Amino acid sequence: MDDDRSSSSDRLKGLQKRLASARSSFEARDRKTAGRGSAYGFGFRLVSDLVVGVLAGFFIGWGLDKLLGTSPWLLLIFTPIGMAAGILNVIRAAQSAEAERYLEETRADGIAAVDDDEDE
Repeated sequence: MDDDRSSSSDRLKGLQKRLASARSSFEARDRKTAGRGSAYGFGFRLVSDLVVGVLAGFFIGWGLDKLLGTSPWLLLIFTPIGMAAGILNVIRAAQSAEAERYLEETRADGIAAVDDDEDE
């Protein structure tokens, strides 16, 4: 009877190890997939910020030129202003993403340090 219990206990421990291994591999796969998807989204955001800035400057200059009859001077002034605004938006978004990534890393390091202290 004890032999049956020890063999089922060994099988149960082996099953738990395999389940833990499978769970960690699925979590790792999900992290990689989520990171890639969010990177595509972030890249699209950067491109759209840049394009919208340029287009906004262009159309503001074009509209004011039509309204005031100063063609092409306001278009030539507002298009570079729109470009600068788009570039500044891209820089701000990149800095924000970098700060967010840094905070996530330090939180993860802090959690790992707390877990290591508890083991002692």
